[in-house]
Amino acid sequence: MDIERLLRKRQLNVQEQNAVSAYWLMRTAKTWMGTDVPAALAQYGETQGVNWSETIVLKLEVDFPGMPRLFGLLLTQADRFVAFEIDTDSTHQQIESVDRWEDVSAHQDYSTSNSGTGKGFAAIARHVKRELLAQLRNS
Repeated sequence: MDIERLLRKRQLNVQEQNAVSAYWLMRTAKTWMGTDVPAALAQYGETQGVNWSETIVLKLEVDFPGMPRLFGLLLTQADRFVAFEIDTDSTHQQIESVDRWEDVSAHQDYSTSNSGTGKGFAAIARHVKRELLAQLRNS
């Protein structure tokens, strides 16, 4: 499916909206699997029990003005959603402070069929993680 063409074409139905969400999550996760996450995040994550070969990055903002140098959301090997905010040096090698490392799993929508919106964010993210890790194992 050509997601960008579909987005320009018309209002999307629920299934298409879910497909677009999955597409962007997959794209983000693949980007960060193909490129090492910043060293400070990788190192801190490991100290918190993150197994990077089984964890996907759902969101990672780097050097966004007015925010900690690294912030975002992970889906860990244990299917836990972790929100983080980490201040680092300008090269993202050294941690200056960890403002947030929080399991936000309880605040996610795991529903597989919400009226009007389809699948919840967590259900889509978990599906994307399973699909991506299966692709990696089979390649």
